[in-house]
Parts: sequence; structure tokens; C-alpha cells
Amino acid sequence: MQNGGHAADMRSQDELLRRKRRLATVHRRRRLRFALGFGAFCVIVAGIVIAATARGSTEQVGSRGLLAGGEQSPSAPVAVLGEEHPAFARLGDRNLLLPVDASDATIIAYQSLSDERAVALTPIGDQANANSVIRFFRGIFSSDPPIRYYLLKSSEGEGTTSVLVGAPAGSPVFAPISGVVIAVKEYMLYGKHTDVQIDIRPEKTSGITVTLLFVSDPVVSIGDIVTAGKTQLGNVRECPQELAENLAVYTHDSGSHVYLQATEEPVN
Repeated sequence: MQNGGHAADMRSQDELLRRKRRLATVHRRRRLRFALGFGAFCVIVAGIVIAATARGSTEQVGSRGLLAGGEQSPSAPVAVLGEEHPAFARLGDRNLLLPVDASDATIIAYQSLSDERAVALTPIGDQANANSVIRFFRGIFSSDPPIRYYLLKSSEGEGTTSVLVGAPAGSPVFAPISGVVIAVKEYMLYGKHTDVQIDIRPEKTSGITVTLLFVSDPVVSIGDIVTAGKTQLGNVRECPQELAENLAVYTHDSGSHVYLQATEEPVN
């Protein structure tokens, strides 16, 4: 009987020891998982803090990248996928088509306009100078976007009430929306630069005007019917240096571009 009782005590002690070992193993694993999880959390938080304070890239393409003609840069603003004039923005429920050939485009950049009549445009595509967190996750979960655009800060803040579409001087400019030409006029930009303004009233609308500036050699007249992406309006003019500098830092060229905005007449 004593031998049997002794054997039972030994088995009980062995079982107790095994339980203690199992518990110790479980606790070690839990501590390890917690340490790893906490470390990952710290890395993510640090990344978000850094990215939230980081500014977007100010470079459109590298200094050796091609902006127009030849082999297109991977970071060009428009992927040439067969459409010469893809939709790049929306005006209300209507698309605005790229006013230059996709292969000529060097940048699409929105900025705010100090005009109470200005109508905000809705960009199509991805913001190229978004903060690094957005760019990082977009790169993981999204394919290359067909349109890349920039948001430029100005004295009026950041907004989308006007857009600059870069292209080499002399590139053809096409109607971004179908409608009727209601104005073609020369004026003095900032009182010292001769420029041409072309106004289009979109079809089936009233009170909305789409205006294009920085156009040379106009080939349309008042009353002409224009078709989006089909009707040539003129050519991209050589842009004065002081007016092109804000784009030249992105495009590494002269910064020539077409300016586009939409305005709505107030209701009396």
C-alpha cells in the first residue's frame, strides 16, 4: 500500500510540474505576441506622424524624364491608353476633356481662384502630391492611375476652382466641353502680357461659362459650335517666365500651359 501511495504522489507531482511548464510556455508566448504587436503599433504610429507632417513631392518627373514626344515618362500626368483627350475633371454632372493631346500634357495642376463666381471642378484621377501615407497605401492597393494631378497652394489657399494644363508652346488646344463660343478676345494679362481669352457656353446650360486663357492663334469665332476633344481652339502660347515658374519646378521645362476655369453668373 505504501508503494502504491508513493507512486500516486509521484504521478501527481509530475502532472503538477507539467501544468506549470505549460502555463509558463503560454505566458511566454503571450508576452512575445504583446511585444511584437506593440512594436508594430509603434512603427505604424511613427510612420503616420512622419507622413502626416511630410509634404507631397514637388517633382513631376526626373530631370532626364521625357515630358512630351518620344517615350512617355512613367510619371506623366496622363497615361496614353488610346484616348487623345480623356476626361480629366468634372464640371457638375459633365466631363471636361483634356484640352491638349494626352501625349503633349506635362502636368495637370489645380489651384484656388479668388472669384466668387468660380465653380469648383472635381478632379478625376489620383493626386500626385498627396502625403506619403496616401501614396504608400495607394501604391499597394491600386494600379497605376490613368490621370495624375497636383493641388497647388496659393494666396487663396488650396482648391480646385481653376486648373493649369501644361503642354509645350505651340501644342494644339481643343475644346474641353461641347457648346458655343461666346467670346474670343485679346486682353492684357496683368497689364503687360498680350493674351487671348476664349469663352464657351456649354450646351444645354445657362449661366455657366468655361474660360480658357494662355491661347495663341485662335481659330474659332463668336457663335461657332465646338465639340469636346474635337474642335481646335488655337495653340498653347509661350508663357511669360514669371507666370510659368510655379509649374516649371514640377515639369522641368518652360512651364507653358493652358489655363481653364468655369464661372457661374449670379441669379438676380
